[in-house]
Amino acid sequence: MVPSQLVELGRQALGAVERSVANGAPRLECQLLASDFYESLQRELQETSEADCAKRTTLIAAAHHCDRIATQSISADAMVRELRAAVASLQSDTPIAPGHLPAAPRQLELRPLLRVIEGGLAEA
Repeated sequence: MVPSQLVELGRQALGAVERSVANGAPRLECQLLASDFYESLQRELQETSEADCAKRTTLIAAAHHCDRIATQSISADAMVRELRAAVASLQSDTPIAPGHLPAAPRQLELRPLLRVIEGGLAEA
């Protein structure tokens, strides 16, 4: 179903990230190590036809895990867990049912940016 090269790239990324986390590498460095896998996953998803529902569903599930890896507030342990889950979902022989995709990552709430607007009701 999923190309073995993609699964192997995921395993390599997982190994690299696990080693980097164990060595205390910064979070951003670990995220960059996983980025080649994520980009390859996205390309495969774009190239997969709508008719191949099982493959698309599997790829989308793995992509959801990778989306979580990219969040700014993720811990190193959570990053490894999400990458491990992404690779595991690609290796699974049982496709995920279309209505049972993992929940989308929550959007981080950003504080509003307040700016001073010059002009307006200023005295003439």
